[in-house]
Amino acid sequence: MKPLPMKTLWRNATLIAMDDANRSRPFRGDLLIDGALIAAVGPDLEVPPDARVVDAQTLLITPGFVNAHMHSWESLFRGTSERLPLELWSLETYPVVDAVPVPDRLVHLRTLVAGMDALRGGTTSLLDDVGELPVQSAESLAAVFDAYAELGIRATCTGGIADVAPVDRLPFVDRLLAPEQLTEAREAASTGPYVVERFLRFCRTAFDRHHGREYGRLRFAVAPSAPQRSSDELMTGSAELAQEFGAVLHMHLLETKLQAIVGQQRYDATIVEHLAELGILDTPNLTLAHGIWLTENDIELLGASSASIVHNPLSNLKLGSGVLPWRHLHTEDATVALGTDGTASNDSLRMLEVVKQAALLHTLTDPDPTTWPSSDEVLWAATRGGARATGLPDTVGALEPGRVADLVVFDLEATTSFTPAGDTARQLVFSENGSSIAEVWVDGELVVQGGRMTRVDEAAILTEFRTLAADYRREGERMREANAWLVPLVSEVHRRASQTPWPLEHSEVPAPGPTASTIPTQHSDWSTP
Repeated sequence: MKPLPMKTLWRNATLIAMDDANRSRPFRGDLLIDGALIAAVGPDLEVPPDARVVDAQTLLITPGFVNAHMHSWESLFRGTSERLPLELWSLETYPVVDAVPVPDRLVHLRTLVAGMDALRGGTTSLLDDVGELPVQSAESLAAVFDAYAELGIRATCTGGIADVAPVDRLPFVDRLLAPEQLTEAREAASTGPYVVERFLRFCRTAFDRHHGREYGRLRFAVAPSAPQRSSDELMTGSAELAQEFGAVLHMHLLETKLQAIVGQQRYDATIVEHLAELGILDTPNLTLAHGIWLTENDIELLGASSASIVHNPLSNLKLGSGVLPWRHLHTEDATVALGTDGTASNDSLRMLEVVKQAALLHTLTDPDPTTWPSSDEVLWAATRGGARATGLPDTVGALEPGRVADLVVFDLEATTSFTPAGDTARQLVFSENGSSIAEVWVDGELVVQGGRMTRVDEAAILTEFRTLAADYRREGERMREANAWLVPLVSEVHRRASQTPWPLEHSEVPAPGPTASTIPTQHSDWSTP
């Protein structure tokens, strides 16, 4: 049986509870945790005889932030790219050809480093869309789960896959490559006839081994990478499996205009309309990352569904992907959560940076200030929206009796962020950068104190990680060189996509550009995703 920590009562704290009654309105009160759960919230609570009492007069306590979309594996490639469009950035970050598997020990270390980054910034729960190339193994997935078990963070980790050939994830390639080049690229990237069956079998094993580990703190999710990278068979099979286990189904959705054009050309409909036709929008616990290039009908369909859309403003800015239609989604009552995305497309897992950017970015998209996100809305997205996106709507995201004791304690006098005292919620959004965080608790356990992890030896982890990561990054340099031949092709595809009106009409023809004879090729280097 899990040992229960001592009861703790914070007396007279400033609380931002994010419950239905108070949302982000700060109020004075007491907070009692008993074991892993919040036992009571309110004024002048009775002190249990065995409770530790903390004078919280100068403390702010909030629910822990929920990072609803991140990629821990990118910790290996932090700072490797300048600002580039996603499809070109991927050639500098992802090994499209000759992928060298990451050793399991390095998988474990990179996950620890990502988790420490997240915890130190006040994230207590995250959805890690784990990527392994050329293929995810049972051992590499176990290394991820074991790392999060060590740290004490709450995590939902995915089994991910794509089964559409890389060449078919790009629009206009039939005009840029000769038919024999397309055929050779597809054959070289073939995943075989049983890839979906093998993946679903892998996921069943992962559910058996990892779903519900650490007394429910760790969970598994199914993640066909994105519609443009996945066959209908893969998406529907994954949706059925996620529903069977009551788990999250996670996908990327319309992160770039290029992806929107691929969807229209492939389905003769938008990607969201195609997901609706397949019945996938009806899947409980469906989480869709990005959601930028949406039509009005797409937004209505998402609002009518139970899907959660995860806004990743910092990575979207770095990659020039576009801006999520925040107000339109909220008008249609869609659930919006927040995510950092990966540590190579954002270079940080600090949720307070995301919160501030989400509050500011949308002032550029509409001159009407009444449409801009409020502090309350972005804090809701960072807590309650994230709770729903990670499949834990009644478990995390609020200071409320019966929910788990995942919380962040800020010292209001530690820095200038809350000085002088004003609207505490607004100061949390616009002023605080994480430097005032004194403690982070998960499941009623103190896991960060004074900026340091309580469960692991940070210095030893970072020392070992630096050594092993440096060796692997040399493989990354070799892989980027191997990807270089694709840059002219992807650059031309991106140029055509950027000049194509959207929504795409069937009669619209992209601007002329290089043809198959002028695009360099290296056919045999197309690899499996």
